[in-house]
Amino acid sequence: MRALTLIPMLCTLIPSTRAAAEDWIRIGAPEKAGFEVLTTAGAHAGRETLVRFEQFRHALGWITGKADLRGDLPVRVILFRKSQDARGWPEGVTVARDRGAIVLAAGAPPSREVLRATARLLLETGLERMPQPLETALTALMSTLDVSGIRITIGRPVPPAERTREWARLQMLATSPEYAGRMRILFSNIRKGVDEETSYRNAFEKSRQEIDRELDRYVAAGQFQTNPVSSRPMAEKDFPEKPVGAESIRLALADLLVEAKSRPLYEAAVAAKAFAAEANEGLGLLDLQGGRNAEARARFAAAIGGGVTGTRAYIEYARLETDREKAVAALEKAIKLNPKSAEAHFLLGGVEHLKTAAALDPRRADYWQALAEVQLHAGDFGSAAKAWRSAEQASTTDEQRKRMQAARLAIEAQRLDWEAAEKKRVAEEKEREIRKLKDEAISEIRALEAKANQGKSPGERGKDVVEWWDGPNVPASAAGNLTQVDCIARQFRLVIETADGKPVRLAVREPAKITIIGSGEQTLGCGRQKPRAVLVGYFPKPDAKLGTAGDVATIEFK
Repeated sequence: MRALTLIPMLCTLIPSTRAAAEDWIRIGAPEKAGFEVLTTAGAHAGRETLVRFEQFRHALGWITGKADLRGDLPVRVILFRKSQDARGWPEGVTVARDRGAIVLAAGAPPSREVLRATARLLLETGLERMPQPLETALTALMSTLDVSGIRITIGRPVPPAERTREWARLQMLATSPEYAGRMRILFSNIRKGVDEETSYRNAFEKSRQEIDRELDRYVAAGQFQTNPVSSRPMAEKDFPEKPVGAESIRLALADLLVEAKSRPLYEAAVAAKAFAAEANEGLGLLDLQGGRNAEARARFAAAIGGGVTGTRAYIEYARLETDREKAVAALEKAIKLNPKSAEAHFLLGGVEHLKTAAALDPRRADYWQALAEVQLHAGDFGSAAKAWRSAEQASTTDEQRKRMQAARLAIEAQRLDWEAAEKKRVAEEKEREIRKLKDEAISEIRALEAKANQGKSPGERGKDVVEWWDGPNVPASAAGNLTQVDCIARQFRLVIETADGKPVRLAVREPAKITIIGSGEQTLGCGRQKPRAVLVGYFPKPDAKLGTAGDVATIEFK
């Protein structure tokens, strides 16, 4: 029944006439700031609310060492003029179709729960993973942040039941004149994965134990001080004011609900062809939520066909699409629309996309794990170890952290196994190459033999014949016994032992161009030879690498 009565209620909130629609205005631009405000309470109240949240974002960035802390998810504040208008809408921070959403009433400051949830959202979408107790304490510290105009005060105590030791430590550091200005160094170190002891020494030149001893005295005294935080300079022109149409408000409120009650509003937008692409995206998410995957896929396809500018429809469509080419095309379009879409990069896979995904969203342990596994498969053990270390830091449970740590420690054994297998593979490949070269060398020698015996019948071979000569004129020769043929790749080295017992080494570079003279059938092979008398003509051309005195031109077998 609530779904049926919702439309009349919305109609009272969103008048259909254009004049009434102009009562809604937008303050700020989320692409430039982290927040925007949609309000019926007027420009002054809208700007006041936006300044409050922007100063909150600035203070969290100041503490954590991120000068301009921006989450990947923009946040929209819907500010109603009257408190009764804000009743019945979700409290806290809702993660909607393409952004976070907060509902407030003019004149009422955000509750501690809203501030805590806002801090959590900014941490989740804008910073690296830190130890869970530290993040919990930080969101508790931010839940009491006081913003009055552009003045920011930190450290107001939380209720006694919430005063954990972690909260007290941060509260002491944030309000101490000695430590407050150096907190960002502590958080910067921890965000980068530096161990806690080193992080404390880098920030405060004291050990964690020394800080804890001070904390014991501070808590015992029970005097929790506050401290001003330097604010961000702001001007009215930083937050432009624009009117908003009824269709935009209807879509914003539908996004805010993110449940079955949103369906009538989305369907009305589709029927009216106003923001139909975005509405189809919302309907697809509702179908996905209800397990209606086929319907969800069709809605996402309609949103894509309608030119939806957000990436959510493309990503969810790619998850549901069984045609790999269509899924890849959708993800590539998502990246074109938003190069910082970590999820789209992750789903595309491959080393480069996974590196990008992990860099864009370093809090996702599954991104780092996928990257480590791909690098490990490629034999890049150093990079894989670093990725496992980042996965360990991004883990949210002790069990997950231990699993990532075990995988990182196992890399050394895997590296040794891989290197042994690679060494064996290289040796086998080298052996095959040597065998191939030897076979080719033997083939070349056989060609030399065939050339030496060319034109002789078996009966004629070995008989003396009268030779005539039209070969090359060579300036040098070596006479003696051929004792060895060295096969070196596609070349040969002949070793001739001369009458004075000194070996002469000569290179055969192009066997086909050698002139062979002699009688009988000539056979050659790699290695030691049965001594045979030869006269080798050659061109003097010393080769230090081969250790030869020249290049063979003729071989005459005696």
